[in-house]
Amino acid sequence: MIRIVPLFISFVALTAPALAQFPPPGIYACTNGQGADFGTLSLFVAGDYDIASDLISRGQGQVTSSGDQVTAQSGPLADIALRGHFVTDEYGDTSFAFETSIGPLTCAAR
Repeated sequence: MIRIVPLFISFVALTAPALAQFPPPGIYACTNGQGADFGTLSLFVAGDYDIASDLISRGQGQVTSSGDQVTAQSGPLADIALRGHFVTDEYGDTSFAFETSIGPLTCAAR
């Protein structure tokens, strides 16, 4: 019986669905679709954020994620209907590609 339990736990761990993955916390410099400075996105644990921009209201809010997909749920980024995805490369650097009601945004670690 003792040998069956660890095997069963290992099997469940390997076959369980992946949990939601939050984007890595950090400070990201954002540009618009033309490459002009948009502002700074600070991401915190569990999806909290702060955005500092001259083009939209500065403020805090929350994003949700499913896998690599990100959607703003509240705050200034929700006001512009931000949604998109992120990629983390083999060096641990993360970048975001977003669509918004004011055009595309790209954000990358500073």
